[in-house]
Amino acid sequence: MIEEIFSFPATMIWPLAACLVLTGIHVYLGVHVIARKVIFVDLALAQIAALGTVTGVLLGYEAGKDVTALYLYSLAFTFFGAFIFSITRMRGEKVPHEAIIGIVYAVTFAATILVLSRSALGPQELDHIIKGDLLWVQSHVVIKTALIYAAVGLFHFAFRKNFMAISFDVRGAEASGIRVRLWDFLFYMSFGFVITSSVAIAGVFLVFSYLVIPSVAAMLLAEKISTRLALGWIGSSIISFIGVKLSWTTGLPTSPLIVVLFAAALLLTGVFRYMKLAPRKLTALRNMAGAVAVVGLFVGGLFFFRSPEEDPLSHTLHMLGSPLSTDRQAALSNLKTYGDRDSLWLPAVLKLLGDRDAAVRIDAVNLLGEMKKKSALPAVLGLLDDGSDEVVLSVLKAAQVLGDSADASRLLVRAAAVEDPEMKTEILDAALAMGNPGAVTGLLQVASSGGVFADDAMDALKRHIKIAPGFDRPGTFGAWWNEHRARIRRDPASGMFAIAG
Repeated sequence: MIEEIFSFPATMIWPLAACLVLTGIHVYLGVHVIARKVIFVDLALAQIAALGTVTGVLLGYEAGKDVTALYLYSLAFTFFGAFIFSITRMRGEKVPHEAIIGIVYAVTFAATILVLSRSALGPQELDHIIKGDLLWVQSHVVIKTALIYAAVGLFHFAFRKNFMAISFDVRGAEASGIRVRLWDFLFYMSFGFVITSSVAIAGVFLVFSYLVIPSVAAMLLAEKISTRLALGWIGSSIISFIGVKLSWTTGLPTSPLIVVLFAAALLLTGVFRYMKLAPRKLTALRNMAGAVAVVGLFVGGLFFFRSPEEDPLSHTLHMLGSPLSTDRQAALSNLKTYGDRDSLWLPAVLKLLGDRDAAVRIDAVNLLGEMKKKSALPAVLGLLDDGSDEVVLSVLKAAQVLGDSADASRLLVRAAAVEDPEMKTEILDAALAMGNPGAVTGLLQVASSGGVFADDAMDALKRHIKIAPGFDRPGTFGAWWNEHRARIRRDPASGMFAIAG
């Protein structure tokens, strides 16, 4: 039983190691952050680091390739943020420092969105910034990050008196001659080293949780700094282990799961402190029972007023009308399981043949071909003049499933109007595959042109026509075809054209 609890697959060892590395430095920094009352400095510096990364990408560096350059961009932006935070700390705090930090975060987040709007990364990179890449973290990244954190830890240990003074007794620090702004800058600069590395691994919200929640929980249980650190390290390590283990066994995403576990642990810590310090235990128990009842009523009310469960097909049909193309594509994929209820979904799918997104049009055509909806062929063939070559190719594939030789006449008409020899060959190849010998003339013209696609056209003829030996070149095939055309028939079994008898 114990072996099962502590067993991990190899793929989860490094995510767990990353969590433990994050625990070591963030719990310590969290003690300073809470003492300074700058709770959201982590989010602000993380966003500044992200702005540095996307700016580097916009200036020509590639994500995943120019890793060092982008890291330096991110670090440079973080150092600049450290400078801003160090010079905006006011004596007497007429304007709370947290307000300045919040403004910087909002402005930086907006600037990140503006930069991403000019970049190919777009929302994918923003999603990565929030969620991180914890599950796929590699060993060398964890080791490098641990070394960076160790260097930051040694730096703080060497100058611990100055850092503790400016965090816990800034007036005393000024009176003793400590240059507060300089050490503020050094604190935020070292903080920036940590944030630049940790956000890339775990994302903004998990890093924020490691920084703040263990320190807050420890503050509820102890007064001494050393005790708070010990409780924070132990608690974070246990929660990290449980979170990674549950993520492995349940399939839930690791980072959000650990954040929720941190919140649950903080709630239990608060309850423990309340019960421990309550002068009247029975009154405290009654209050706790009332709180539980309120929570129960809230949760029960949510379920009581929930919307009735929708029929899966009805839900899929609603998704076909979603403004998101990804939803429409997912709905088209789901419809494959409802072939016997096509009367309900076929009109909606036919409507999607005119969708503004080419990927949706392709999926709609592919679905109709896969489900063999012959009644949809006229609408499908209407996309032969679509502006997307990929859509046209999907139409040709579906037409070979849904149509016959007579339907292929639409393809011949379209091929005659197409100037691109590659697309002309594709269309005529499909028409010949559908059994219409009228495509031979057009394919022979392309094959005889001597252009880049001449061989492709000749290959198409060979795929569908059993040509006599010695007549498989453009110069000889035309004469052979004209001589034997009246006797050439299509074998229904093989689909090949050959001389009858």
